[in-house]
Amino acid sequence: MELLSLSFLIFLPLIGAIILFGPWFPQNEVKIRRFAKGFAGLVFIYSLFFIAFFDPIKKGFQFEETVPWITPLGINYSVAIDGISIILVVLTAFLVLLAVIASKYSITKRHKLYYSLILILETAILGVFTAKDLFLFLLFWEIELIPMYFLIAIWGTGRKEYSAMKFILYTFAGSIFMIAAILGIVFYNLTKTGALTFDLNTYTYMKSLAYPTELGILAFIGFFLAFAVKLPVVPFHTWLPDAHVDAPTPVSMLLAGILLKMGGYGLIRMNLQILPEILGILAPIIVVLGVINIIYAAIVALAQTDLKKLVAYSSVSHMGIVLLGIGAMNAAGVSGAVFQMAAHGVISAGLFMVVGVIYLRTHTREIEQLGGLGQNASRIMYLAMVIALGSLGLPLLMGFAAETLAFYGAFISNTEYIQVMTVIAAVGVIFTAAYILWMFQRVFFGNIFEKWRHFHDATPHELVILISLVLVIVVFGVNPGGLTDIFGPTVENLMALGV
Repeated sequence: MELLSLSFLIFLPLIGAIILFGPWFPQNEVKIRRFAKGFAGLVFIYSLFFIAFFDPIKKGFQFEETVPWITPLGINYSVAIDGISIILVVLTAFLVLLAVIASKYSITKRHKLYYSLILILETAILGVFTAKDLFLFLLFWEIELIPMYFLIAIWGTGRKEYSAMKFILYTFAGSIFMIAAILGIVFYNLTKTGALTFDLNTYTYMKSLAYPTELGILAFIGFFLAFAVKLPVVPFHTWLPDAHVDAPTPVSMLLAGILLKMGGYGLIRMNLQILPEILGILAPIIVVLGVINIIYAAIVALAQTDLKKLVAYSSVSHMGIVLLGIGAMNAAGVSGAVFQMAAHGVISAGLFMVVGVIYLRTHTREIEQLGGLGQNASRIMYLAMVIALGSLGLPLLMGFAAETLAFYGAFISNTEYIQVMTVIAAVGVIFTAAYILWMFQRVFFGNIFEKWRHFHDATPHELVILISLVLVIVVFGVNPGGLTDIFGPTVENLMALGV
């Protein structure tokens, strides 16, 4: 549809940021917030048109736009979407809108800068999910670091500067390996064909270039290290709990809900799509790392006394399921990984919102200092219950569909070793249920402390956010085909061509 422009979708938030931050915009908190909500809402509505007119059966990318850019280096401005990226594009627009709404109570200073950075961050993330040129992908990947650093360092709490710097150093260090991997395959293609290009299609299923196995393994490791930091994969995960604990609630929602998915998306787009043969060789290692993520992070979450740290380690554990699904190297497993990215994006944003609602009223995240909050806040409790049960994988909720598909794909793998590791990974589900139910019981049930007698129920703004997230969790839990019908054909095509 000619009226739909991916470039307009990508840069629409940036336009909003420029308008908002300009000296012509009044220094009025209410007007700033309303403008940001309006623009974020506009981006979300516009993104829905892409999914409405997207044809899942059509192979390859859609809504493609390519413009020559740095021609001597073979770099083009090239964007497009397929069934995988469209899901993450809509998820990004949806969660940014909710994060902007959630900012009403948690952001109390420098409003123009804050909302401008949120919108710039959205442009960078949308760029990552739509880039079809390796250089453009890398550019958007790096741009994302700038607004996220300031969002944590300025509006965070505790050791906010330390956490922001740790985040940017870890991610930038990983990016160095991605740069090396990109340059390696680009210059190898140059020596083989004489053509200098960064176009993703050129490097899709690189076996057509007859590259040496050693080069493939080195490029695979370079890409993997970059995405392992962002996902994150143990032991590259230590930046995440610090960033989550010190970031304001809306930023934590975006960090867990969207930014971690950049790592999973990169693994599918680069490691799987470009180097499927190498992934086939290293799949057992990927699966082992996924199992470690699932079980180790779940055990650490079980030991946490800080509510936000518990949810942070929960994210690390659930991202292990993404690794497990990708390592399965079949359509069911990879579909489970994509579904898990979408499900965790919604569920983790909900969990961090619940933590933020509690902290706003109590100014503590220590679980032992909470208790009985459900007596005064039944609406928060019931909505939080659905989100929490979605996290532990209760049937008919979004998390169950995602985890089941990923585990099924891994279990039907042709490799007996992966099947055994899948059974071991299933133990993580028990730990997940333990820490989720333990946390929920300690926070919402029992006798309420006298000092929390003033604890009040959700405000209209909070209800809008929590109900929106709960509806998505329930709708796609009851009808998972609503998502799999969109990205399933793309995954099947990738696996049919690449393996």
